[in-house]
Formats: sequence, C-alpha cells, structure tokens
Amino acid sequence: MLAEVAQLYYARDLTQEQIARRIGVSRSNVSRMLKEARAQGMVEIRIHSPLRTVTGLQEELVSRLGLRECLVLAEVERDSEIFEATDRPTQVAALAARYVQENLGAGDIVGLGWGRSVHRVAYSRFMREERDVTVVQAMGSIGGSIAEYDGISTTARLANVLGASAHYLHAPVLVTDPTVRAGLLRDPHIRKTLEVARRADMIVASVGTIGREHGQYQTGYLSEADLDYIRGQGVVGEVCGAYYALDGFLVPLEMNERSIAISAEELKRIPTRVGVAPGLEKATANIGAARAKLLNVLVTDEATAGKMVDVLDS
Repeated sequence: MLAEVAQLYYARDLTQEQIARRIGVSRSNVSRMLKEARAQGMVEIRIHSPLRTVTGLQEELVSRLGLRECLVLAEVERDSEIFEATDRPTQVAALAARYVQENLGAGDIVGLGWGRSVHRVAYSRFMREERDVTVVQAMGSIGGSIAEYDGISTTARLANVLGASAHYLHAPVLVTDPTVRAGLLRDPHIRKTLEVARRADMIVASVGTIGREHGQYQTGYLSEADLDYIRGQGVVGEVCGAYYALDGFLVPLEMNERSIAISAEELKRIPTRVGVAPGLEKATANIGAARAKLLNVLVTDEATAGKMVDVLDS
C-alpha cells in the first residue's frame, strides 16, 4: 500500500486528496504514508541542481593560486534541460550571488566594481534583504549607454534588493588629466564614498581582459591604440582599474593617474575580494588577478577553470 500511494503521488502526480478518495482513507493518512514510504527507502528524491560545483578543480586552483576559496560551476549534462534557457555567465553570477548572500553579515559594507558579471550578480534572485548592510560603489562609472557598465544603477539595484543604504560615486572612472582627477577627489561626496569603499568587508568585481570586450573600450574611453599600448606593457587583465601581468605584477600605467577608484593597495586590504569571471578568454586574467591578490575568492565555470590549470601547467 505504501508503494502504491507513493507511485500515485510521485509518478502519476495525483494530489493527496485524490489518493485519499481513491483508496478510502483520510488525506492526513496519505501524508503519513508518504512520509513512511520515504523513511523505509521506497522513495528516493534526487535534486539535480544547476549550480553544482567541481570540487577537484576548486581545490587545485585554491592550492596553486593561494586563493581563500574558489567556486567552479559544473557543466550541465548535455541531455539535461535544467537551466537550458539560461546562459552560462548568468549561472556563474547566480553562484556568486549565493556566495555573497551566505557570507554577508549584519553591519557589513559591500563594495562594487562594475561590469557584466557584477551586473548579473546584482540582478540574481539569490539576493535578498539583509539587516543593516551598506553597498558602496568602489570605482567611477562610464555612463548609462550600456546598463552593465553603469556603476550607479548596479549599486542602486543591489542596495534595493538587500534593503541597504547606498553610497554612489558620481564621477567618471577615467578623466582627461590628473588635475581634473585631483579636483574631483576634493569633492566631499566623492571623497566620502571612497572612504566608505576603503572600509568595505567585501567587494564584488568583474575580471576584465584587454580586448574589444573591455568596458572602457566599448564605451569609447579607450581606443584600439590604447589597448595595444596596454597589452604592450605585458598586461593580461584588470580589476577595479588596477592592471596587472600574468605573474601578478601590478603594471603602472599613465591612466592610473586619471582613474577615480580605490587603489590596488586599498583593494587588497578588503578582507573578502570576490572575482566573478566566467569565459575561456579570462583564464590568464583570472590567474594574474589571483597572483596579484586583487581577489581571494574566484567564481568561474568548469571550462575556464580547466583552461586555467592548463595555463599553469604550461
């Protein structure tokens, strides 16, 4: 009888009320029988989560790059329909959002870079209200022409879903010359926002590559010649305006004197530095960012993590 009730409920999708009428018992009896069927091992419930991780790759990257934590999203099986309508970067952002939510505490300050990955984290359904949290923009914006690169709107979104207070950096990420930057840094609102960002307990940032996909290139702040110059200095990636080589060496660039953001050294003093970086093109950038200590928590996908291991091996 237990097996029959379980079959009707789990395999044929009858309601408990329908089963009760069918076998002549009360609905509460059906509920007890379903619990008993599970207790006796007649029923096994298996959940195929779309946010599975790859333990082996995580442990290897933590060990080889000195990370505190690494989350590697497992590839979805080819015949699985789980998350089939959701792209891989969105799934990685969901994994990162879950990590952020689980590691936020009352009174924490969360700093934000900008970029597509950070934008996806802010819009993930894993984010929910947290008591007494502050969200702060850690680097200037590059305008609202591309939503993913609008630091103000991303900061506002995350603050809204967390029920948090927000500090905005009303300034461009890159200005024309150092004197303009010096003038903006004297503004009391900009100065206060950067002071809050320096006190952050956690920061969530994208890992940028030096190509046409770079946000500052797409919005016109950098030209092809600028990208060529940056690559020529041995730069493989960028986090919150800090540029670095594959060995983790921070590369000083002229544009650093024109950037409005927390500095690389200030970034490295934030206790939890989450880099959200899926995509094969980011393998070397992820390695350099970890070696530079610009992030100590990496969230990526299985293919990218595998390529990172290949780069390390070579």
